[in-house]
Amino acid sequence: MFRVGIKSLTVAGIATLTAATSVMAQVPTLNNLRLVQAPSFSCGQHLRTYIVKPLDNRQGFGIRCVKFSEGRPGTAIPRLAWYGEGNWGGATYRHAGQAIYRGSTLVGFASDIHGNGEDINNNFPGNLRVQVIGGSTIRVTGAWNEEWKLVNTTNYKPLSRPRTCGGYFDEYQVSDLGGSRQGEGLRCVLRVGPKNTTWFGNGNWGGTTYSHIGTRSFNGYGAGDICGNGFGPICNTFGWGSLNLTQVPGGFDVTGAWSEKWR
Repeated sequence: MFRVGIKSLTVAGIATLTAATSVMAQVPTLNNLRLVQAPSFSCGQHLRTYIVKPLDNRQGFGIRCVKFSEGRPGTAIPRLAWYGEGNWGGATYRHAGQAIYRGSTLVGFASDIHGNGEDINNNFPGNLRVQVIGGSTIRVTGAWNEEWKLVNTTNYKPLSRPRTCGGYFDEYQVSDLGGSRQGEGLRCVLRVGPKNTTWFGNGNWGGTTYSHIGTRSFNGYGAGDICGNGFGPICNTFGWGSLNLTQVPGGFDVTGAWSEKWR
């Protein structure tokens, strides 16, 4: 990712979780959940790490890296955005999603990232119901039937890094806006739900890899790096309004904390 300022490298296993609340829903805080396997993976301290439990008879597992925003009923601001991946019945998947209030119901939108060897390729244009329950659980029903449990770390080996988004996203290739810095990247911007709101990104800057999830709040766009093993050691957070996305022919110019050309 092309960033202005000093980049911090952190150990991916460290997770610092803070408690926060909103008018309509509590942001989950970590409970003392017991992990069956030895911990090894975390989304990093700027996102919340969840493990996935099916509510039906499917066999499988996965992780969700979640960024909470300030959405509430009557707005088009996401309550949460996420990146997820895993395996259902031996079939691999990877997706990005966002959940936005429609009335008092939190409606989820998600699309599978496909074309990098993933087995599953589906789109979910508002047919997910998302519930934030208590301090450590998110339940997703409708087209999905699963619960996400908040953890510090879990035993998980990520899929290989994606190089294409698939057909459900607006896909952009990234370069330095000024043309002087070395690096590249991929941006997968969700089409489902409010347009140009939430994206997954990865790439390298100066030979160091990164991954992140970005979305917006009332003050503008922000992002959090996914710092887990396999996603990259760059581990920064970018507050609401620190990123400016200006639409130009063929894509976006991104300024503020970053200096990027998306085309």
